Amino acid sequence: MKLSYLELLSPEPVRFPQVGSIRAPKLRDIAVLGHDTYQKYLALLLLEPRSFLALDGREETYDQMPEEERMRLTVFDLLLATQENRQLVEDALNFFLSEPVAYVPEHHCFVTGEDGRTGIITASSYPQVCDLICQRNRVRSNREDLSRVTSKKARGILAKLQKGRARKARQSAPDNNLELGNVISAVANRSSSLHMVNIWDLTVYQLWDCFYRLSNNQIYEIQAMSVAAWGDKNHTFNAASWYQNVEKL
Repeated sequence: MKLSYLELLSPEPVRFPQVGSIRAPKLRDIAVLGHDTYQKYLALLLLEPRSFLALDGREETYDQMPEEERMRLTVFDLLLATQENRQLVEDALNFFLSEPVAYVPEHHCFVTGEDGRTGIITASSYPQVCDLICQRNRVRSNREDLSRVTSKKARGILAKLQKGRARKARQSAPDNNLELGNVISAVANRSSSLHMVNIWDLTVYQLWDCFYRLSNNQIYEIQAMSVAAWGDKNHTFNAASWYQNVEKL
């Protein structure tokens, strides 16, 4: 379920049939929750079986499993195996969904809404819920559920990709310039209309969209001034670049 640019920018919850509504958290929501907890929730949603087992050094256990066993293994089942992780998943879903979420042990699933009247989150729908949440928070999700892939060759390729991404993620250092607090400060002090009082009403996705728009427009203005002063002999200046689509940046 790929959300449109308009849906991603909108502050309104996105309805996921038979599950619930995925809300777009605002910056003030994250400030109340706590940045570390917010990051922990996002990291939880990005887990796949191999990365989950790697948390306590068991990634080789996953690699050595027979292919049929890896196919049946889901991160949903791994997470729900302990009370601590079940509670963590429940807390994360309660933050990102508009409806209340509760775990039902006898059915090994989460129900949404009062008395479970809205929907249900199972092992099959959980990856889709995680993906929608990541989209709304402008987090690139590379999760692939091997249990849903029928081709043996495709499963092998995806398994290798997952392993390579995990290794790359461990080796790459985070960019402090793109830390959420720094981006909030940069946008609030660069924008002509946003400031430290009203910026907290932006959703996370809106903040990142503003950040990339400001960056793109700054480059455009520098190029425009250069062309106005010195001309554009090589015809490289694009007068329409100020409104190029930044959703993929």
